[in-house]
Amino acid sequence: MTPGLRYLACLRLSADSDGSTSIEWQRGVIRHHVSAPHLSGALVGEAEDTDVSGSLSPFKRPKLGKWLTSKADEFDVIIAAKMDRLTRRSMHFNELLEWAQENGKFIVCVEEGFDLSTPQGKMMARMTAVFAEAEWDTIQARIINGVQTRLENRSWLVGAPPTGYRIKEVEGGKRKILEIDQEFYPYVEEIFRRVAEGQSTHRIARDFNGRGVLTWGDHLRKLKGKATKGTQWQSTIINKFIRSPWVPGVYTYKGEAVLDDQGEPVILPEKPLTSMDEWTDLVDRIKPAEKPEGASTGSRNGAKSLLSGVAHCGECGAPVTSLLGSGHTKKDGTKVPGHRYYRCSNKFKGGACKGGLYVRADALDAWVDQEIRGSVGQWDMYERAGTGPSQARELQETKARLDKLEADFMSGKYDGEGQEESYWRMHKSLSGKVALLAKAEEERTHPELRATGKKYGEVWEAKDQEDRREFLRTYSVKVWAWDKGTDGNAAGMVMDLGDIQTMAQELGLTSGKKKMTRLQISHNVSHEQRFNLL
Repeated sequence: MTPGLRYLACLRLSADSDGSTSIEWQRGVIRHHVSAPHLSGALVGEAEDTDVSGSLSPFKRPKLGKWLTSKADEFDVIIAAKMDRLTRRSMHFNELLEWAQENGKFIVCVEEGFDLSTPQGKMMARMTAVFAEAEWDTIQARIINGVQTRLENRSWLVGAPPTGYRIKEVEGGKRKILEIDQEFYPYVEEIFRRVAEGQSTHRIARDFNGRGVLTWGDHLRKLKGKATKGTQWQSTIINKFIRSPWVPGVYTYKGEAVLDDQGEPVILPEKPLTSMDEWTDLVDRIKPAEKPEGASTGSRNGAKSLLSGVAHCGECGAPVTSLLGSGHTKKDGTKVPGHRYYRCSNKFKGGACKGGLYVRADALDAWVDQEIRGSVGQWDMYERAGTGPSQARELQETKARLDKLEADFMSGKYDGEGQEESYWRMHKSLSGKVALLAKAEEERTHPELRATGKKYGEVWEAKDQEDRREFLRTYSVKVWAWDKGTDGNAAGMVMDLGDIQTMAQELGLTSGKKKMTRLQISHNVSHEQRFNLL
C-alpha cells in the first residue's frame, strides 16, 4: 500500500446481538495499523455506526453512508478492523468494492489482511464476504429461534414491565413471566369502566390527581423504594396507555405485533388486562371527535360549554364559539355575573355571515337537554361494536412485504443451507398477518350494533355537562340555531340526532311509529330553514 494515504475508519456495533467486538477495540486495531512505519497514514475521520445491523448496505448506514455519498474526496482508504464491520452481505460488499474501484479508493480489512489493490486480494475478499453472509444468516436464525421459543412459553424477554403488569420469576428463577400488578390494577379497572361509560380521559386525569393516585412511573419508583417524582396524570397519558397493545397483552417488536404460526397475535401474559374485543372498544371510544369544518383551533371557554363542537350558526353553518359576558355592577355595588352566549365564529372573525348567531347558552342547552329526554330518552341504548383505528395502511404494507419475500425466494436468495426453513416461517407469519388485518378491516367498515341494557335517558341523566358533550360528539349529534325564529322574538333551534337515529332506523326501533326523518326535532323554525340545512 502506498504510504501517506488518508484513512477513513469504519466502525460498527451490531444490532443483531452477535457478540460483535467493541467500538474501542475496533478503533485501537485501526489506529495501530494506520500508524505502522511502512504506511505512515493519516486518520482523517471516523464513520461510527452503533446499533446498526450488519445486513444494512454501507451506503444506507447513518454515518458511513454520508462519507461515501458526499465526502468521498476527503479520504483515500476505507479501513475496518474486520470485514464484517463493513457488511455481512456479499451483495453489499461487491457494491462497495465496485464503488471503490470507480472512485479510486482502497479497502483495508485489518484482521483478514486483505490487499484489495490486487486481483487475488479482491477474489479472497469476495469469498470471505460470502462466508460472512452465511455466518450472519446463522446468527439471525439462532436469534429468531431463541425468541420464538421464549414467546411460545410466554416468557418475558427484557426491559421494564408494561403499564399494569409486574415481572414474576418462575421455575426457580429460570424464567420470567408477566402477570397483572394487583396493587395498580384497581386504577386500570376504573379507567376502563369510566371510559366505557363515556367519561372523558380529561375528567379521569383530574380526578386521579385530586385523589393523589400515583402514575405508573411513580408506582414503579415506590415499589423499588425510590422517591416518587409527583408526576401528574394527563389525558394524553391515559390515552397512550389505552392505545397500547399491551392492554390485551399483545407482544410487539419495533411497533408491529408479533404473530404466531397461525397468524394470530402472540399474547404474552397468561391473563391480560382485558380482552382484544374490549380493548378495541376502548380505543374506539377515546378517538378524537371529528373537527367540524371551519372550526377554530380551540377556545379557553369551550370546555365549559355543552354544545362546543356540536352547535352551528343556522344562517351560515359555521361552528359556534362560547363567550362569557362580563356582567354588570348595580348602583349598590353588587356584582351581577354575566351570562354565557353562543356566537357565530364566522361573524365574529369578520366573515360573510349576515345574521351572526348570538344567543344565550343556557337557553339553547336547556332545549337540547329537554329534547334528548323527550325524543329518545325511553329508547333502548345501542352502540356500534368497537371499530378501532383503520389498519388499511398496515395491510397494504404487509402485503408489499409478503410480495417482496416471495420475489426474493423466487430469485434464489433463500437457497442457502437452513434458509428455506426461515423463509417458510416468515411467509406463514406474513400470510397470517395479511389475513388477520383483512378480516379486521372488513369488520371495522361493517361494525355490528349491540344493546347496552340501558335507556338513552338513563345514561344522559347520569352524566355531567362535560360527559354529555362527549356523548353528543360521539353520536355525531348536531344543533343549529338562529337569533330569531319564525315568531320573530325567541331563538329558533334544530337538532339532528345523528348516529342515534341512524342506528334506530337500522334496527327498526321506530317501526309501528312515525319514522323519524333527518332534522325533525325543531323549535320555532320554518320549513325553509330546515330545508336549507339538508
